[in-house]
Amino acid sequence: MELHRFESFGEFESAVVDVDLRVRLLGPRDGRWRLGHAEIEGITVQCGRETVPNLCEASGWPTQLMLLLSKGRPVPTWLNGVPFAEGKMGVLAPRQGFVFRAAGPNEWTTISVPLTSPLFEVDDETGQILRDWCQSTRMLEATPHAIEKLQQAALMAAHDLTPNAVGRALIESAIIDLVRSRQQHSTGLGRPGFSPHSLCNTSLSLLSTMDEGRLADLPISDRSQRSFFKKCFGRGPMQYLHLRRLHEIHETLQGVHGSLTSIAEIFEQHGYAYSSYAVARYHSIFGELPSATRKAAEIALGFRYWET
Repeated sequence: MELHRFESFGEFESAVVDVDLRVRLLGPRDGRWRLGHAEIEGITVQCGRETVPNLCEASGWPTQLMLLLSKGRPVPTWLNGVPFAEGKMGVLAPRQGFVFRAAGPNEWTTISVPLTSPLFEVDDETGQILRDWCQSTRMLEATPHAIEKLQQAALMAAHDLTPNAVGRALIESAIIDLVRSRQQHSTGLGRPGFSPHSLCNTSLSLLSTMDEGRLADLPISDRSQRSFFKKCFGRGPMQYLHLRRLHEIHETLQGVHGSLTSIAEIFEQHGYAYSSYAVARYHSIFGELPSATRKAAEIALGFRYWET
């Protein structure tokens, strides 16, 4: 599978399919982003490589069950605050919000299986378990051999020389073996009945309003909320809300409307007080000043206008 290089995280997130994705940089600046994907008779295989610490907010596609593979070494990676490790993989349910976070350069693979696949229709234990996986996102424990077999099957199926029918059969066989090798495991946080994965889904829904007061609706104590945010998002609730606002400011400055308003007003419109500290935080994430972002966007927009 050929991995295509993208010069910005914006281009990268637009290229990822089968999820609604937003990338939040946690490192010093943009890096080299690579992504490859292949369609094998309805099954989508994607491989990504990232060079900077980052966090991806996403929600699963309504018509797909996605399996997320990440080694979690030598750089730690997490799904909703639960660390990846040998013998662990993510199961991403349709429509459920999730967060994939990496402390530095990392690689990952996803296998998206359409809900119309015969795997979900069979009336046996495998079919029942796959249908159950569609109800909620989770971190699955399985034998390292079964996870590695699924990884190799996905890469082989995505190879140009592999017939699609053969590739699909390889992936489906590996998924069946994975189901049989699974181990029941759950990680609780806060009150009984709340998992980090359900808390992440709820948190993303509340954060979509960009209203810090909505976070009080989470069904856990303030202390548990801070602990959960540190594990899931890598920082406290307010710090993460500020990070989201800086990304919204960056996006506005890159758009056509970013040149119609002063930079200070754009910061204020997004709920982030404009100051030298705010500019420094912006620079630490995006590697440039807000004025440089806007200037580059104006040049690019001017070229596009001239080309049309």
